[in-house]
Amino acid sequence: MDLSSPLRSLAPTLDSVVLEVLSGTESSLSLPRITDLAGRGSRQGLTLAMDRLVASGLVTATPANRGYMYSLNREHVLSQAVLSAARARSTIIGRITEQIALMTPEPLHASLFGSFARREAGPDSDIDVLFILPHTPDDAWHAQAAALGDDVHAWTGNRMEYIALSVEEFDAAIERGEPIVSSWMSDAVTLHGPTIESMIRERSGHRG
Repeated sequence: MDLSSPLRSLAPTLDSVVLEVLSGTESSLSLPRITDLAGRGSRQGLTLAMDRLVASGLVTATPANRGYMYSLNREHVLSQAVLSAARARSTIIGRITEQIALMTPEPLHASLFGSFARREAGPDSDIDVLFILPHTPDDAWHAQAAALGDDVHAWTGNRMEYIALSVEEFDAAIERGEPIVSSWMSDAVTLHGPTIESMIRERSGHRG
């Protein structure tokens, strides 16, 4: 799945760009405003996409003083599919969070990092997860993580990669100033437990 633009997996054309913008609001928007919010695509290309979507009935065009105002037709039978795709990121995060809460032993912390956390992931990107555990994970715990990875692949078509550290290994990474620690600090989207910043402050206090 295109993790930065899930709707693009359903509609590879600029139609997905228009639908992304309109699914994010219940207000009507002008074409210039949609172009500003889209972030990609030319005015001409977006106009053609809009014409296709209006013709299909997914988008409603209302005459205004200058041109038309556009909105997603939420009564359309396909609108729920559009809205579901637009919410894909939060759905993925919610499902991963639910599964992590069931792991044994329960992680002290889990967070997303990398391109998916930064909203820069594409169709071939991995979903990267950091786990911090009370002790070094054993084979049974890694089997649980592998099962979660299988679920993530089934949900998205993308692989889940993970780093699992004991608190001692986490402490050592901080003390050595590992570059990836900075990545965790800047990217982390917390899935379970305290934030990575509070974890680092707490562990630094323990070492002091």
